[in-house]
Amino acid sequence: MKQSLAAILILAAVAANVQAVTVDVYYAHLCPDSVRWVQNQLLTLNPTLLNSITLDFIPFGKAQSVNNGQSFICQHGPAECEGNRVQSCILSLLPTQQAQVNYVGCQMSFTADPRGWECAFRSGVNLNTAEACVEGTQGTTLQLEAERRTQLIAPAFIPTIVFNGQFNQALQDRAQTDFAGIICELAGLSGVGC
Repeated sequence: MKQSLAAILILAAVAANVQAVTVDVYYAHLCPDSVRWVQNQLLTLNPTLLNSITLDFIPFGKAQSVNNGQSFICQHGPAECEGNRVQSCILSLLPTQQAQVNYVGCQMSFTADPRGWECAFRSGVNLNTAEACVEGTQGTTLQLEAERRTQLIAPAFIPTIVFNGQFNQALQDRAQTDFAGIICELAGLSGVGC
């Protein structure tokens, strides 16, 4: 009994020292650098570290809207615009961060279905609801919001990783190769995964 109480107290002390970390990931559906970052940095993150952060995915990249969302122009062409829109819709329908990470990890792969429906199906979303979002005004609204947020940081490089709501070029550069290390430092963690 004393040992379990001591273990609980130690875990509580560790948890009290952990700092909340939010991570905004600005990326684009067909951007090779975005795909590599998801595969090599995000998906290799220790589950303990992943659970210590709050992620927000913003699929837009270096796109731009035309006539308030009547259409969009994307760096990697119309298929990227469609993929960004599909991802915005699917992400809005997924109830948990883990489900969002699983979906993004599936879709942001060089071998993924370019349209994104296979990964959407695997994620468990209602495909009729997802398609209604993509084909309707909600998809446009989500992409316009992604554009607004992306313009606030005016990224020179995609993906851009923003920690705790503040763009920092040194952290951005380091996040391309040491995302886990940054999370450990910002959260005040040591040990597993750090």
